[in-house]
Amino acid sequence: MFRRSIRDQADSASAFNFPVQLSFGPMIGAIAGGNTVVLKPSENSPHSATVMQKIMKESLDPDCYTCIQGSIPEMKVLLEEKWDKIFFTGSANVGKIITKAAAPHLTPVTLELGGRNPAIVTRKADVRLAARRLLWAKTMNAGQVCISQNYTLVDKEVLDSFVNELKAGLEEFFPNGPKASEDYGRMVNLGAFNRVKKMLDGTTGKIVAGGSMNADELFIEPTVVVITDPKDSMMQDESFGPLLPVLGVDNLDQAIHIANQTHRTPLGVYAFGSKAETDKVLASTTSGGASINDGFYHGTIGTLAFGGVGDSGSGSYRGKASFDCFVHHRSITHTPGWMESLLSARYPPFAGTNKYQKLSGMLFKKPNFDREGNTKLGWITWILTLGTGGLFRGALRASLLAGIAIAIRLLMDRRMMNSILPPK
Repeated sequence: MFRRSIRDQADSASAFNFPVQLSFGPMIGAIAGGNTVVLKPSENSPHSATVMQKIMKESLDPDCYTCIQGSIPEMKVLLEEKWDKIFFTGSANVGKIITKAAAPHLTPVTLELGGRNPAIVTRKADVRLAARRLLWAKTMNAGQVCISQNYTLVDKEVLDSFVNELKAGLEEFFPNGPKASEDYGRMVNLGAFNRVKKMLDGTTGKIVAGGSMNADELFIEPTVVVITDPKDSMMQDESFGPLLPVLGVDNLDQAIHIANQTHRTPLGVYAFGSKAETDKVLASTTSGGASINDGFYHGTIGTLAFGGVGDSGSGSYRGKASFDCFVHHRSITHTPGWMESLLSARYPPFAGTNKYQKLSGMLFKKPNFDREGNTKLGWITWILTLGTGGLFRGALRASLLAGIAIAIRLLMDRRMMNSILPPK
């Protein structure tokens, strides 16, 4: 058995793009696990940070939970302390700083970072569906979503159709234009605006939709760019903005190769196509999560564990995973006294005895599968599951057999009645 024990003191630093969710979400898991918490909200969303600090002061014990405002100097001071757990959401560059600061104390760290996430649209995909769903993913929060696609690889056979559907989707989503829409956001600050503008200025691709900007309003229009080179500026960095670069590919194998060359361990992968094609994408790539025939839908499910892999993050949270993130799984055994006669085989001397054979029989369990991976069923399991190996499948088989038995019984009863009753 194992028992979950608290880690005690947790430090949580969150990002600006979804400030309340990315701050209070992990914190709820930490509190549920019995930890004290120091929350450091992003300085790039100061109004939200002020509201969260007010909520914490009014609702929680200040001796156990506190909110620290500030930027880099305050974060450096926090990282000098010894923590039992550090949780960070943000960029990979800052993630490296967090990990380095945690190393002297061997403090466990959960990192939720970003990545150059690929979307792949094959010739067998529903092009209109793919365009609408990827457009939704890239216009939410003005593209400031770490798990949205960074670029889309589209089979050349359907490239023009896909681009036209993106244009149609923009007109549908924002009939009066994104700038006049109450449903379209702005860049968080001028630094973010300039970074996205630099990516767009550096592309050799062709802007086929959008492209307008206004620094005073921090406005960047959703911009569709058809590029021809995987080394284009639009693919080399995480945009974290409303840019939709589209690159035509010859086939699915080329798309998978480009995706793996661009970023081997992104935060998400989004594949549109037949089941065989999407299965191939999943089998040939690595990512923190994936959504099939959708844009980052997996990241919107509050009970589904969410996290990165490799340089897109480590660890996961949300739902029960948030609780598990902030507790230690402590393995425990209880050895009763009556087992002493059985356990005496572990005590020396061993030479000239059969103690090893007895001990191995007790401790070393043979695998329940063969070399081909087929599950071996013991006779008790076979009987209880009716040869299926699983209780659910066994119940289905039992229901089927019961139905057949009832049908046979009814048929036999009808024949018996027909044999007894005189003909009309």
